[in-house]
Amino acid sequence: MGNPSALAGLLLLLGVASSSPVSGQTPGLIDGAYERMSPANQNVARALFDAQAPGTMPAPGRRGGAATRLTLDEIAAHKQGGQPWSRVFQAMKTRGLVHEANLAQIVSRHQRRGRVSVTSAAPTGASTVR
Repeated sequence: MGNPSALAGLLLLLGVASSSPVSGQTPGLIDGAYERMSPANQNVARALFDAQAPGTMPAPGRRGGAATRLTLDEIAAHKQGGQPWSRVFQAMKTRGLVHEANLAQIVSRHQRRGRVSVTSAAPTGASTVR
């Protein structure tokens, strides 16, 4: 397979189905995937990362019955593998990592949280950009 992004996507899909440690198999393709994304795609990846269910276990423990949280790089590698964000969301939902009805809910909540944190961090009497 000549396309590294396609290979990363395939390996990630296999990792979703088999619960094997994807990041250990292809560190060169996954490591840094988040940083290689555009700011808009980073925003969606961050929203999906932050939306992962609290009951999920943090990486790297991929063995066992509980769903394991994906890292930012793993989420980004799904997208860079050619999948649309809706399919990345659906794969995470199928694994029980997110519980929202759709991706728009996740991104909207993430954007609202970002505004709240910027607004609450502003000094009293200062104007904030919305």
